[in-house]
Amino acid sequence: MSFVAAIQSGFRNYAKFRGRATRSEYWWFFLFTVLAQSVASSIDENFGNIVGLAVFLPGLAVHVRRMHDTGRSGWWVGALYGSIAAVIVAVVVLIIDAAIDFSEFSNGTFANDDFFGENVSGGSIAFVGLAGLVTLAMLVVNIVFLCQRSNESENRFGPPPPPRTL
Repeated sequence: MSFVAAIQSGFRNYAKFRGRATRSEYWWFFLFTVLAQSVASSIDENFGNIVGLAVFLPGLAVHVRRMHDTGRSGWWVGALYGSIAAVIVAVVVLIIDAAIDFSEFSNGTFANDDFFGENVSGGSIAFVGLAGLVTLAMLVVNIVFLCQRSNESENRFGPPPPPRTL
């Protein structure tokens, strides 16, 4: 599939999470989104954010269809985004814990001479680390799946996409 055909397919199927997408379709569309967001962000940060929102759903859909093409569930993509959300939650909890501890700062020293103090538990720090490791693992797994060859025959997600010429 060509670069232009992949972009057309990505936007034509912008919210289609069923079916399959070839490796070339996914990676050409991925390259397009990176380039479009880079150019838009260089023009204006807000414009870059708008372009990012515009290509998020089509990119997510083509990612799910690519997983289907390798015979895997789209929930692998959900696991990646879920782990990213867990990192965000963990960092927010850690910041809140540190803010509570910082509010106990008086006379230039912490009440118990520990920057994190008693309010920041080791569990909060461990949660950030664990969530980060899970996210890294999910990212590696997704990249490996995205790089694998397509199933040549029909799978539970449908027949393979028809071959396209340049």
